Amino acid sequence: MHNPTTEILKPYSINNDNKIEFVGGHGFSNHKRHLILNREFGSSILIDHEHYQQLKNKIPTDDLQFKLIQRGFMKVPGSHECQSEESILPKFFIIDLTQACNFRCTYCFRHLEKESKTISTKVLDSIIDYIADYCGKTNQREIHIQPWGGEPLIAWDKICRIQDRLKGKGITSIITIESNASLITKKLAKEAYQRDIRIGVSIDGLEEIHNLQRRLANGKPSYDKMIQGMMNLREGGYGIRHGIISVFTKNSLPHLEEMLEFFAVELKVDRFKLNIVKDSPVMKDKGLCLSNSEIKDFQLRLLKKLIELNKRGYPIIELNVLDKLQNILNRNKSNICISRGCMGGKKMIAFDMDGRIFPCDITDYKEEAVGSIFDGKELITLLEKAHKEKDFFSEKTSELCTDCPWWFFCKGGCTTAIKYKKGVVKGVDAAECVSNRTLYPELVKLILNEPEMVKVLTKNKLEIV
Repeated sequence: MHNPTTEILKPYSINNDNKIEFVGGHGFSNHKRHLILNREFGSSILIDHEHYQQLKNKIPTDDLQFKLIQRGFMKVPGSHECQSEESILPKFFIIDLTQACNFRCTYCFRHLEKESKTISTKVLDSIIDYIADYCGKTNQREIHIQPWGGEPLIAWDKICRIQDRLKGKGITSIITIESNASLITKKLAKEAYQRDIRIGVSIDGLEEIHNLQRRLANGKPSYDKMIQGMMNLREGGYGIRHGIISVFTKNSLPHLEEMLEFFAVELKVDRFKLNIVKDSPVMKDKGLCLSNSEIKDFQLRLLKKLIELNKRGYPIIELNVLDKLQNILNRNKSNICISRGCMGGKKMIAFDMDGRIFPCDITDYKEEAVGSIFDGKELITLLEKAHKEKDFFSEKTSELCTDCPWWFFCKGGCTTAIKYKKGVVKGVDAAECVSNRTLYPELVKLILNEPEMVKVLTKNKLEIV
């Protein structure tokens, strides 16, 4: 594929009329197609060569101006303007159910040796009632819940309790669980399927790597137990349509292509997510973290292998790639971590086992709590106050952010990753920065040179015509 040329399109007024203004953007071109991206709002537009020249020459036709207004690239009196900032309105709730776990993964950042307690029924009910009260006051009838651990299935009865109690209050909860799968029996799988609970299985790829990084608490390999749990899910109704989540480490890097081949050909999964391991003070093996050059290598090889597998007839996608393609083409807002920067404390919050409220799953840092469900204060009030006072919500930036095309989607990356690595929220999430500055240009190249692959890599969610 040809590398697109890039240029910055500066703002200007139309016909010297200061009321009609092209707001500018980053232009990416392959001589036939052109993509323009606005870094402030995350909006984009695909146009042909004739229209691109009109835009550069400051003589866009009325038809082109109309399209530019629709996509947020032109301001005219009375037109709706794109917004860069998101309102505070949580819709995704993490509940820390248990610190108990029957695994001892090498990259785990929970203090499993110190504590293994599980949330009390009394506190859990209070959290559910607090969420329900918030939903009633903000007119929400469908929310997302992620039970968290430890291994969340250790508290399976409490997961069911969350769903049933919210349902009794007229609220639909979309529950998503990330599990090591070792506790998924045929009975549990069938009940989870009947309850429409989404389950993602944590598997670090090939058996050798998985057992190296994800061992049982007694030190024994966990791969066979994980596979059995996955098979129980499939027999329980999920088929192959369950999630696969892998923590990607330096151990995995030499085997990336084998890993994807294994997922697509042997396990026959059609979607998975690879998350680069995050550095933290409690990580047992610091050698698992990828260098910046290794992160870049990972992103390039990942996309190349995905395209190859799909061209060979294996319809498999990686969910971070899917979300980033959607970010570029339709200003996607579904991913609370990588679509608009960190949405912790805006669209997502977490509760710990004592009822404290956090911006996200940073519950091991008690100083980051924004309040408690027992304070007698409404959630929005607590969050608005925290946004003004807490360093967690301060702007994250570096010199690389100044004119970065991908700023809207990144905004400094994962706040929690910065906190875990540095102990304070300062600077940017370096791993996410490298990932974005590597993967996004490759996705733009794909959009301009092989637009048919966009439909394939997004499971028909997007199509360029």
